[in-house]
Formats: sequence, C-alpha cells, structure tokens
Amino acid sequence: SRELAPTRLQARGWARVGKRGAHLLRRGAWYPVVRVSSSQIVVLDVNRRNVPVDRRFLEIRYHPPERWSLVRCEPRELQRLGRNFPLTYAVCPSCRHRQVFDGDVKDLTCDRCHHPAPMAWDELS
Repeated sequence: SRELAPTRLQARGWARVGKRGAHLLRRGAWYPVVRVSSSQIVVLDVNRRNVPVDRRFLEIRYHPPERWSLVRCEPRELQRLGRNFPLTYAVCPSCRHRQVFDGDVKDLTCDRCHHPAPMAWDELS
C-alpha cells in the first residue's frame, strides 16, 4: 500500500521581519518558511500564498513560535498605517492575531483562537 502524502507541507522553519524593509509582512508575526530559493531569498507562506522576502530582513527559527511576540510602534508608523493601533501590542504565536494587553503580564490568551502562551518580553521588537 502507498503512504498518503500530507495535505500541507511541513514548514522548513519560521520567520518574522524586523522593523524596516521592502516587504508587506506584519512585524511580530511568524510565517512558515516554504523554501530558501537562493542565498538571499526566502519564500514564506503568507495566508497560503508564497511570498519571496529578502533574507536580510528576516529572523529565522527552526521551531514553531511558542510565545507572544511584542511589537512597539513609533507614532510616525501609526500615522503611515492610517489605523488606530496601540503603541505596543502582542502577536499570537498560533494565529498571528494582534492583541492589546495590560501592563507587565507574563501570559496571555488569544481573543481570537483562545491559545494561551507566555509573553516574549526579552524579544521586544
């Protein structure tokens, strides 16, 4: 008998962007790595679309995110986005939902997917 192929490719890692770059990805959100197509380009799964991103803008890990990413925005950035976001927000490690939080919380449960996880205060971007 033939073994069935998985319905979704296994991620080759996880990547998120830093503060600046020629990309449209959300800061703090981890995206599955589909492939590394050259020494400088990494292809990410962004909402089931393959998106090439310059490797210099990425932080890459080889295990799924387990903690909430924390993102601090500059007021100028908020004006450019044209939306009302708080200056600091958290990004869910499970579903990438942006969420406001109070004070120095150690753990947070996602309002969207209900996934509980610790906060990555040591990685504040």
